Amino acid sequence: MDLTKTKVSEVMSRGVITVDINAPFEEVLRQLTENKVHAVIVTASGGEFMGVISHSDIIENLARRGPEIFDLVAEDIMCPKPYTIDGSATLKEAAAKMVNYGVHRLLVLSSHGGKLVPVGVLSAIDLVRAESQ
Repeated sequence: MDLTKTKVSEVMSRGVITVDINAPFEEVLRQLTENKVHAVIVTASGGEFMGVISHSDIIENLARRGPEIFDLVAEDIMCPKPYTIDGSATLKEAAAKMVNYGVHRLLVLSSHGGKLVPVGVLSAIDLVRAESQ
């Protein structure tokens, strides 16, 4: 595949796992565990993107807050400004973002009815697979 022409939406992983912004911490843990994912996307009513909670966010909050973490909701522990990309961007643009930010994955957002909603995740492995085809 040509990384300068192939769009993010063509190779991203679909079917993102989401939790409501008011979901209790235990629900966040349940979604991570049951779905065997490293992060969940936090949304408001109507599916609007609000942030992300990764394993790293949980560890950081646990170290800082201790057992109090079980009294928190998704909004309290989420990262509100993770690295994102639009599905219409090229894989070359995505690779450059990953290198510039020093990350291995980008959340893919799309505008629907004036709201940004999560539609997928693009990982470094997705880029490698696309390049090998």
